[in-house]
Amino acid sequence: MKLKSLLKSEKGFIRQSSVILTILILAPVISQDEFFAVTLCLSLVWGIMGLGWNVVGGYAGQTSNGHAMYFGIGAYVGALGLKWYGLSPWLTMWIAVILCMVVALVVGYPLLRLRGHYFAIATMAIVECVRIIFTNWKLIGGATGVMFYDKTHSELYSMQFANRISFYYICLGFMLIFIILSRVLEKSKFGYYCRAIKANQESAESSGINSAFYKRWAYMISAGIVAIGGILYGQLFQYIDPGSMLPLSNSMLIVLVVVMGGIGTIWGPVLGAFIMTFINQYARALFNQVAGLNLFIYGVLVVFIVLFLPKGIVSLFTEERLEALRKKLFHKKTKTEEA
Repeated sequence: MKLKSLLKSEKGFIRQSSVILTILILAPVISQDEFFAVTLCLSLVWGIMGLGWNVVGGYAGQTSNGHAMYFGIGAYVGALGLKWYGLSPWLTMWIAVILCMVVALVVGYPLLRLRGHYFAIATMAIVECVRIIFTNWKLIGGATGVMFYDKTHSELYSMQFANRISFYYICLGFMLIFIILSRVLEKSKFGYYCRAIKANQESAESSGINSAFYKRWAYMISAGIVAIGGILYGQLFQYIDPGSMLPLSNSMLIVLVVVMGGIGTIWGPVLGAFIMTFINQYARALFNQVAGLNLFIYGVLVVFIVLFLPKGIVSLFTEERLEALRKKLFHKKTKTEEA
């Protein structure tokens, strides 16, 4: 009976998930082009990181501008584990998750006492410190970075596929897991408490909610999910360096993915990731003589969204609007059949 009640309450979410998942499964059929396949993979990776950031930024309301740190740590753990010890990313990703959650606990304990812009600036400072450390740390490759293309193990073991479509479906599987996790968190006591803290921390605390505890856990969960994104990004290109993994711009792009799609929603980060990645990839490919054009387009989109769609692009696809569209189409179809 409980399962039946659960399915009924989640009917809208299940319907949305089925449609979107079908589209994503069929997406590689559109083109067999290698560039298109890589862009799809990158879209899913950024979608995973957006879903991760959304836990702390969208639900708990803590605007972290330093999530590139967990992105980089995840990528380095996967790369060095495979290069030094021959460990499969299927194993090292969980080491990366635990490590990033521990780092988030240590970093978040003092930083989460700060609020608003102070917390955002502090996280920016932390990730910049980590970038400088990694750039000068010769043991892990320093500024040169790490090349870790694996020839000794199977493609599935090393998660390095000659056919990008295989890797795409692995990324899609992970994103589906984190979409479900996001839904569970959203509907749980944890999610309700986080949203209460976001709305008004003083009121939440006066109601008996331990804001420090829930913010800390939101930050740790967020870091762990972003670490998975880092692992997947590294295996996609088999080369990483501090300049590409840990710049402040990566932290800002993770935030931008969520803001563009719809902060505090499940599908917003996914939608924002696909839009941002396709703009980025194809703007650079088509207009490679115009440096920074992709950033200009991002800026224009962000200004447009802030002014006209403050809840993100996903607000265009609310359940009410979709239901109205279905009724309109069905009504037209009925009239046509009667005629």
